[in-house]
Amino acid sequence: MQDKGYIKSIMERFRQGQASPAEKKILLHYLETDQDEEHMELFAEMMADLWEGEPAYREETVETEAAFAEILQEIPKDNKRKPVRIVQQWYYAAAVILVFSVVSSWFYFQKPEKAMQTTSIAWSSKTTPDGQKVKIRLSDSSIIYLAGGSTLRWPDQFVKGQKREVILTGEAFFEVKRDTSSPFIVHTGQVNTQVLGTSFNIYAYPKDKNQMISVRSGKVRVSSNGGNQLKKLADLTAGMRLTYEQQTMDFVVEKGQDPASFNSWIENRLSFRNANLGEITKKLSRYYSIHFDIKGSCKFDNYRINASFDNQPIGKIMEQLAMMSGGKLSYRINDENSITLWRKECP
Repeated sequence: MQDKGYIKSIMERFRQGQASPAEKKILLHYLETDQDEEHMELFAEMMADLWEGEPAYREETVETEAAFAEILQEIPKDNKRKPVRIVQQWYYAAAVILVFSVVSSWFYFQKPEKAMQTTSIAWSSKTTPDGQKVKIRLSDSSIIYLAGGSTLRWPDQFVKGQKREVILTGEAFFEVKRDTSSPFIVHTGQVNTQVLGTSFNIYAYPKDKNQMISVRSGKVRVSSNGGNQLKKLADLTAGMRLTYEQQTMDFVVEKGQDPASFNSWIENRLSFRNANLGEITKKLSRYYSIHFDIKGSCKFDNYRINASFDNQPIGKIMEQLAMMSGGKLSYRINDENSITLWRKECP
C-alpha cells in the first residue's frame, strides 16, 4: 500500500491543479487498485480530512448523484445508519472519484495502449532515515544512491518507448542507463530534470531554500513547472550546477565545478564551497543523524566555509570547523545524537 501521507498530498495537489504527470499516474493506479477493507478505510479517512477544507456549498449534479448511489451500494447495511456526516464524506468521495474517472478516461482515449500499460504498473517507494543511504537498481539497470532523510518513488517496470519518471524528495545521485527512446525524468517539486543517459546529483529537500542539480557526466535539461506550465531553465553538461530558489523560482547556473565532488557523499566525503554554517549543519545533520542546537543571539549567515571532510567522524569535523573559525565557534557534543553550537562573543 502506498504511504498514506503521500497519497493524501497527491490528492490535495490534484485538487489544486498542481499534481505532476507522474503523481497523477500514481494516484490513478491507487484508485484503480482493488479496494480491500483497509484500503477503503484509508481512502475514507483521507476524504474526510479533505472535506474539512472544502467550502460549505457544493454543486450537486446528476452525475455525482449517480456515482454516490453506486458507492452507497457498496457500503454494508449496518453502516448505512451512520451519522449524516459520514454520508456527506462518501458523497464528496463520489464526486472526487468521478473527477478521477474523467481524468483516467482522458488518458485512455488520448493514448489507449499506453494508458493501459501505465495504470497496470505498480510503484515502489523507499525512504531513508537521517544517517543512512541506500543503493537502488531500477528495472532499466539505472542506479540511484539515495541520501539520508530522502524518499524516492519509481515504477516497478519501465515501458519501452515511454518516459521513465521517478519522484524524489531529498538528495540522490543518479547513474541513468542510456535509452534514446525513453527519456528519464526526475520530478522534484516544481523542477523537472530530464536526461537520456548520464550521471548527476540532485539536492531537493522541500524545507530547504534551494534545490541544486549538479552534472558529473553527460547532459541534462532542467525545467520548472511553476504555474502548471513547463519552462526550460537550462541545459547542463559535466561540471555545471544549477541552483533553484524554491520560493522566488529564480535560478543561477555555475560552470567549472569539480564533477568528482558531486557524488562524494556516497563515499562519506563531504565538500562545502562558500557554505554558511546553517547549510553545513543541515547536511551534517542528515548524513550523521545529529541534532544541532544553536545558542546565542548571533547569526551564522555571514560565516562561510570552504572545506572537505574525507570519511571523518562528526567529532573530528566539529574540531576542524572550530579551528577554521579562528576560535569564534564553540561547540559541545552532548551525546551521539546532539551537538550544541554558539559564538563566543554572543550572549
